[in-house]
Amino acid sequence: MVAVDKDSNMGSLAQANSLLSHEAAQGCCQLLSQLWSSGGLAASKTTVLLAAIPALKKLLQPIAAGAIGDTAGDVNETNNAYCLSAYLLNAYSELSQLGEWQLALLGLNPEVRAHWLNLAAARCREAGAMSDPQVLVKLIQQLGNASAWVLVQLERTDVHPQLIAGPLAQLERDLLGHSLNDNAAIPALCRLLRACFTLHTLSEQTEALTPIQPIDNTAKQLASNWCRGRLLALPESLLSEFNLKQPIKSPIKPAFKPSIDWLLVSQPVNTEATYIEHFAQQPWWFLLSLIGFVQDAWAAEQRGGLLLTLPAGQNAFAPSQVNVAVQGIDGDEVNLGSLAEFLVQLLNELHIALYPALTDSAEDMQRLNRALSPLIAELLAKKIWQFNEAGRGEPGHYRIHPEFSDACYSLPLAPLFGYKSQYLQQAIKQLAQTNYANQKRTSAANRINLEGFL
Repeated sequence: MVAVDKDSNMGSLAQANSLLSHEAAQGCCQLLSQLWSSGGLAASKTTVLLAAIPALKKLLQPIAAGAIGDTAGDVNETNNAYCLSAYLLNAYSELSQLGEWQLALLGLNPEVRAHWLNLAAARCREAGAMSDPQVLVKLIQQLGNASAWVLVQLERTDVHPQLIAGPLAQLERDLLGHSLNDNAAIPALCRLLRACFTLHTLSEQTEALTPIQPIDNTAKQLASNWCRGRLLALPESLLSEFNLKQPIKSPIKPAFKPSIDWLLVSQPVNTEATYIEHFAQQPWWFLLSLIGFVQDAWAAEQRGGLLLTLPAGQNAFAPSQVNVAVQGIDGDEVNLGSLAEFLVQLLNELHIALYPALTDSAEDMQRLNRALSPLIAELLAKKIWQFNEAGRGEPGHYRIHPEFSDACYSLPLAPLFGYKSQYLQQAIKQLAQTNYANQKRTSAANRINLEGFL
């Protein structure tokens, strides 16, 4: 059954009245802009947002003030910050710019979205009166599941939808360049209502997210930073690319400056730093080093293994793409795609989201592959990875450097690459094995189908 917007009646005006003023809504949008650009907000700032938009409480990732479970009761009493969740990052991916995302979150307040629903209802009536029925069909498709909300508005006898400017028209112009009652704003109106409906449904159907600890930058609890609900900032080069490529049409262009207190963020490291200090400040180094470690341990079992290959003709210190494959016990190899694709799948399994989010498109995967290139060069230079040349026309292989492999089994690295990161190592190996098994089954099924056809 499709969810219905029961909150949108005027009886709850007192709850949302403050957001219907330009100043209050603008203040919330400024906080949302800060949340987006840093990945999180201190609880003291988030209090204003949660009071105005209570549904956000179940959509934000709480960051604990101390040990989880020390204090019972409301989450505001036990958390010192809130970060973006995968829900909110995914919502942004469905929209065209930051302004739409900000308005979609404001729309979680029922009184704010009431006018936008009236606009959508008026657009549907307008489209329904046209001779071409496809106009209405296209509009409903653009609204997606939010069309259920619009249908409720159309069925109400006490509401008469009109295409007029609403109380937040100036804010809409500030964020989008036009108010949502303009003809040019129809696609944006549909997108933000669709995103708002998805988030509203999630907030009603899910429990509040479990608080996680702040980032431990001391490296004492390095592996525990990689927990469910954490955000991993994109590699530095790709983060800079995102800052440069934000839509010019957006009036607000906050630069991404992810918080090092709450997110896994790459930071400058002294050239004389120890391995552990590097891994604490460079999360992508740690992740890639773990993959090399798992590869080495798996190979020692002599029961298949993980391969990191470089297509012939590429520079090992500047690869445009590294491929991942699994070798079976019998020596057969199954290609799992690029290293970027494998890492994204791994992070999904760990429930760690990339910030800002990438799509599954080939273009975004290639962008991540390019961003991994300088990191691989650094791992080679630091003798964490090494590259083994192959025969002419054959792909070369990356693997752990023997010196680093020995270091992983000695202090001070042994605990980190032993019991402390065991769950991460298991996730890497299990993902590779699962993908290998799935592809083998698919190949066998295709072969059977082909034989039946012949």
